[in-house]
Amino acid sequence: MKANTFWISTVPRTGSMWLYNTTREILKISKFNVLPNQIPQQDKEFYEIFNKESLLDKNNFNKYTFKVHNILKPEFPKSKILTTLRDPRDICLSFKEFMKTDFNSAFTAAKNITKFEKEYKNYDKNYLRFFRYENIEKKPIETILDIADFINCKISIKDAENISIKYNKNSVRQLIKTNNEKLLHKIKSKEKINNAEIVYFSKDNFRSFDLNTGFQTNHVSNRVAGDWKNFFSQNEIELMNSEFKDFLEEYLYT
Repeated sequence: MKANTFWISTVPRTGSMWLYNTTREILKISKFNVLPNQIPQQDKEFYEIFNKESLLDKNNFNKYTFKVHNILKPEFPKSKILTTLRDPRDICLSFKEFMKTDFNSAFTAAKNITKFEKEYKNYDKNYLRFFRYENIEKKPIETILDIADFINCKISIKDAENISIKYNKNSVRQLIKTNNEKLLHKIKSKEKINNAEIVYFSKDNFRSFDLNTGFQTNHVSNRVAGDWKNFFSQNEIELMNSEFKDFLEEYLYT
């Protein structure tokens, strides 16, 4: 049975949103009806759509894209899985800054990359494919073509170039900036705010949420691969190097 559902199943802060949106864009260019139209905020909402809609859908022109931060089963029906690999030390730094948390919490979150990798590397390669974060940064066009191949779509190099421009860091930052300004204007003007367009953590801590892409405030960081070397103490670096030793060696992270 052909897949009608593509799961972006990843550890947070590993290029999930880029992978999710480029997959959707490839499907759109390939003339598919890409669902859901409005991006949910919670993983549980994706599972609900999968069970109530995707599994039952017999229309070959409908394709579903879901983004979750859980490990999925090895034989999810009507599905393929796209996942990511990233240097866990960079994950730790990115998570720490995005979530505004301490080292220990970020370190715990970064450990999940080894759990995902250990489980997923045993899955059928026609069912699941890994994409490396550094290739998203340095080889976006090649990576987009690789995604297209995995989800059985044919796009041109020009299409891949256009997608890479649409979702490069500068473009996404501008999208987020525009959403932030719109949200702040609504707050100041005391206009009614759609709950789907805002992520609340507390009264004074919230983010804008883009319904078409899922990008949130501060989703794109200014960090590049290897920045962890300049932001952690020597003790923290030694702890990470020890914890991730095998993973770092296997994937040639120095």
